Amino acid sequence: MSNETEVTENGGQAAGRQAFHLLIKPVGADCNLRCDYCFYLRAHEVYADRGRHVMAPEVLERMVRGLLELRFEQSVFAWQGGEPTLAGVDFFRQVVSLQQKHGASGQAVSNSLQTNGLLLDESWCRLFRDYNFLIGLSIDGPEHVHNAVRKNAAGRGTWDKAMGAAKLMDSMRVDYNVLCVVNKHNVGMGGDLLRWFIGQGFKYVQFIPCFDRGMPLNVEPDELGRFLCETFDVWAKEAWGKVSVRDFEALLSMHVGLPEGICTHGRKCNKYIVIEHDGNVYPCDFFVYDEWRLGNVMEAPLESFMATEKYRAFAARKYKVAACSGCKWRKLCNGGCQKDRMSAGAVDQRTPFCAAYKAFFEYATPQFDAIVKRIRKQPPGL
Repeated sequence: MSNETEVTENGGQAAGRQAFHLLIKPVGADCNLRCDYCFYLRAHEVYADRGRHVMAPEVLERMVRGLLELRFEQSVFAWQGGEPTLAGVDFFRQVVSLQQKHGASGQAVSNSLQTNGLLLDESWCRLFRDYNFLIGLSIDGPEHVHNAVRKNAAGRGTWDKAMGAAKLMDSMRVDYNVLCVVNKHNVGMGGDLLRWFIGQGFKYVQFIPCFDRGMPLNVEPDELGRFLCETFDVWAKEAWGKVSVRDFEALLSMHVGLPEGICTHGRKCNKYIVIEHDGNVYPCDFFVYDEWRLGNVMEAPLESFMATEKYRAFAARKYKVAACSGCKWRKLCNGGCQKDRMSAGAVDQRTPFCAAYKAFFEYATPQFDAIVKRIRKQPPGL
């Protein structure tokens, strides 16, 4: 799905420079929901003050100019939160204006935005459509499942609002994916959960397992293993080629020798940096802690943060899990997400979902191999 827009002197990417993208939190952890599994409920640990947080104009321009001046083949801005729409639609109109101001002729700029959908209206959707934003919409499944965890400040479920946002984006031709957190309320649905999403007409789905230290909604490894196998069966036998499940397509890409599409499976955590609303820079959205602060965009060029010793150490430790040595599935897992490992107690230990991934890889690999054969037999251009 394309979500690129060209901006207005042509310049080439510097030879040998590693491309990276930005994950930006324009309002920090501020949100209009109080989801039961949200790790941002620790926001008081991140910011000293409790007021509203919005990225200042000078920080926004320095950040946009800094990435676009690198002249990467594609400049990627991923807007997240909290809830990024709390910054207001005019903030994102200014984003587009700055991208046009600092971009080069023919330069591809990609914007994505993750939202709960509560604030979306026609003005938002016109902006998304006109400038090819790719939207990630959070929906956890049927009404009773979604409303059990995704609640507003008054404790009320938000399923109607989220589904209304999906219908509005459909009607206004906005490209979007659905992101589903797999938790205690939906993990037992297995393949029926994917069938529900397909039945709603959703064409792009991503599953994210819930795991955070002490979280009662965490899924157990055996539960996740069954969920992955059951949803994969539905996708492989009923929906492959019709519905995109990002998790499975990322692994399929690895089976044909392409780079991993999800950082969970990568050998290094070095594809992006996080920019907080105040301009502070971190190596990962799950590691917004003082000990991992790399600097501030107002103090140094963006590419300099990628070259810091702290960032390099963070990136390299993804693979440094002694317990994974000799595992036949290491090339598909690489130790799993550092956040999950940290939440389980030690970042240098294997992912708490190790058993789930092993069971899934064992089960799904023959089917992945069969799909690869089907792909290779297709005539070019199909």
